Amino acid sequence: MVKTLTTGLAVIGVTAALLATPAQAATRYYQQTVTGSTQAQCEAAGSQLAQQKMAEGYLVTWIGCGYSNFHWAGLVGWSD
Repeated sequence: MVKTLTTGLAVIGVTAALLATPAQAATRYYQQTVTGSTQAQCEAAGSQLAQQKMAEGYLVTWIGCGYSNFHWAGLVGWSD
């Protein structure tokens, strides 16, 4: 009986939490690869994009550039 009651209360709690969360609360994630022919060019492009997204109010992750397949590439990710 106690196990059934506990399970029922857990289901009610989860349902209430889901109903209380607005549909617009879903976080959206974006990412963009930055490239350059030199490491300095790649880092500058990535840093500029990261600063632009921060100025727009996004939470930003900037992963620096590394050499791959004969060019420099990095990744900028952001979410709201």
